[in-house]
Amino acid sequence: MMPDFEFIAELYTAVEEDGQPPKFTRVLDDLKRSLWPGSKHTRFSFLVRLLRIKTRYQISNTTFNTLLKLLSSAFPQSQLPESYDEAKKYLHELGLRYDTIHVCKNNCVLFRKRYAKMDVCPKCKESRWEDKDGKRVPHKVLRHFPLIPRLKRMFGSSKTAKDTQWHKKNWTPVDNELSHPSDGKAWKYFDSKFPAFARDARNLRLAVATDGFNPFGNFSMTYSMWPVLVTPLNLPPWECVNPSNCFMSLLIPGPKSPGKDFDLFLEPLIEERLELWSGVSTYDAASGTKFNLHAAVLWCIHDFLALSTMSGRTTKGYYACTHCDENPLSQALRNNVPMCFVMKIL
Repeated sequence: MMPDFEFIAELYTAVEEDGQPPKFTRVLDDLKRSLWPGSKHTRFSFLVRLLRIKTRYQISNTTFNTLLKLLSSAFPQSQLPESYDEAKKYLHELGLRYDTIHVCKNNCVLFRKRYAKMDVCPKCKESRWEDKDGKRVPHKVLRHFPLIPRLKRMFGSSKTAKDTQWHKKNWTPVDNELSHPSDGKAWKYFDSKFPAFARDARNLRLAVATDGFNPFGNFSMTYSMWPVLVTPLNLPPWECVNPSNCFMSLLIPGPKSPGKDFDLFLEPLIEERLELWSGVSTYDAASGTKFNLHAAVLWCIHDFLALSTMSGRTTKGYYACTHCDENPLSQALRNNVPMCFVMKIL
């Protein structure tokens, strides 16, 4: 594995090449400095491990703040942050952040762009806010994890930049074997339809997956949140399934499934997708040059219930259709198509 300092240094170069002011000069300095004399940890690695423990064992913010204060007082030379908020700001310097977007109580609009400063929904006239313990808080909050910076960051590392071309430069397909998504008919059909896109192996094919889950681990409580995950498929098979390459793009709030309003929550991701289709200037650390990065969603991965939620198709009941949009099964049933034909399709 590439040493931390070399990896961050490459990202630093990538950000400079993009014409943006590098934000993690302090992180580079902390990667060189031991937490205290004789320690095997740097300030950066120790803080990252602390945050990982907090997430892994579901430590509350209050408990984590108390722990940080104790460590800071016990090891003052370490200069550790004294609160969880300070620790998050430190990691934000690496671009590890998300945007909070307020949502109408009835899922009418996202309070962003032209609605950003409104306090009342322009459609249903419901207030954007509710009172909790004397504080004004939004009814719902959509969390958006920007996708484009993370895809560009893949090319900021020379190793990962090379891995994005693995499917074309390092993989030899075998007849009648499906070992990588590029072996599939959908991938090949897409390449034939968009040869300019396929010409550059660095252009990314993406898979989008979503499903609801109960964040409280209590099955007696009716509550579900919906993460929307994006995975680059260009990578080698063992990297495609690596959790570090599965990017959360959206976290849709509960307590109920968004249902037919799912497309409202997808707005930020769709806007990023349109921008990626047009091309985004990106620095490639492997070649030391810039190129226009394009990306396209090739597959959506989910169960039938999520398929209905995302696409609006009917996936249950007498008029269910999960196969096509041009000649849906429900239309065939309405036209009295023989049931044997229907069962053959299913």
